[in-house]
Formats: sequence, C-alpha cells, structure tokens
Amino acid sequence: MRKYILPSILLLMPCAMMAQSEWEVPTEPAAKEVKAKVKKADAASQASPAKELKLKIDKKYAAGAVPLVNGKVEWTLDVDGAGMSDDELFEKTLKVVTALTKTKEQKPSSRIAAINRKERIVAGTFEEEMVFSSGALAKDFAYFHYTIIALCGDGKVTFRLCRITYDYDVGRDSEHTYLAEEWITDKEALNKKGTGLYRLNGKFRTKTIDRKDEIFTYLHDEIKK
Repeated sequence: MRKYILPSILLLMPCAMMAQSEWEVPTEPAAKEVKAKVKKADAASQASPAKELKLKIDKKYAAGAVPLVNGKVEWTLDVDGAGMSDDELFEKTLKVVTALTKTKEQKPSSRIAAINRKERIVAGTFEEEMVFSSGALAKDFAYFHYTIIALCGDGKVTFRLCRITYDYDVGRDSEHTYLAEEWITDKEALNKKGTGLYRLNGKFRTKTIDRKDEIFTYLHDEIKK
C-alpha cells in the first residue's frame, strides 16, 4: 500500500509567535494519515547506481541548483502583488494554491492543509506521480510528496516549496522513502568533481528541479493574472 506523510500544522509552520486558535483547517475530508516508513538506502543499493554520467551536466542541474535552508531542501519564489492589498493578495493566493491541488498531476491526497487569515498564510500538501520512464511492460516512477507554504504581506507573496520526500519501488521488497536532503543535494547527487550526476540520485534531482520550475511558473502566472 502506498505510504505518505501529511505534516501537522505545527510542523508546517514552526512560528512560535502564532496563536494556535488563528489557524483554520479546511473542512473537506482529508486523506487517511499514514506514517511513512523512512529507510535509508543500504550500502548495496547505493553502490550499484553510483556510476557517473559521461555527458556534460546541464548548468540547470549543477552545483547550487538545490538550495538548503537550515539543512533542509527548500526553494523560494517571490511574486509581486502590485495593485492588490495584502488581504486581496491572500484571498487570491488561497484560490491559486487550492486550484493547484486540483490540477491533473495531483493525487486525491493533495489538499490545503491549513490557513491563517490573520497572518495571511496558506499551507498545502501535495502528492504526484513522478515518472522517470514508461514502456509497454514497465514504468519507472516515484510518488513525489512536497509542501507549499505561501506568506502574503508587504505587497508580495512568498512561496516556499519544501518538505520533499519520494516513495520509490512501491510494492517491492526494495521499497524506500527517500528524503530530499539525503538524495538530491549537491553532496548526494553530484560526483566528486561536480561535473556529473550519479545515475539514480541524478534522475530524482533533474525531475524535481524541472517540476519545481513548472510549479513556480504556474504560481507566478496565476497570481499575476
């Protein structure tokens, strides 16, 4: 059975100054929470895919492409809300993030997890199928989980894409849940010279960066409409 993590409000927004009573949890039925069993790849599984790609690495995926904030993988996007008050920007942001949870890429578990109207914060959890290759007899894919936190204020909205995990080889003896911090960072995915990607880690890194760009383009364009 597929496993995934739905973070609690306290994990989503570790802001000690916010009163718990200010948070709202959407009333639509939430998916059943299941705690994923996180495993690190053992030495054997790490040794097998550790061949370096011979092709020159695209700059888009090179060193620095996966930022760390306090040791966690996190991308940030600022979108100018010119012409809107902060309250108007919050309502539009809530609408846009809600719409993202319902796009064709999303699984039914994708949802708005919490909102704080006083602080103008929206938090959503997402699950998608990340396909690496697909053929008539087999498909290589992972379940891609991430969180988007949006903070509106000072005439802009700041989106954070964070808390990334992957469920891979689901249903097999080799099933693993990988944390982005253990899997797609410069340290884990780039070869020692920084000129290429390890085969297994590299495909997760490139797909994640590509999908991050698509998500951020969607959020930017929808806010600017």
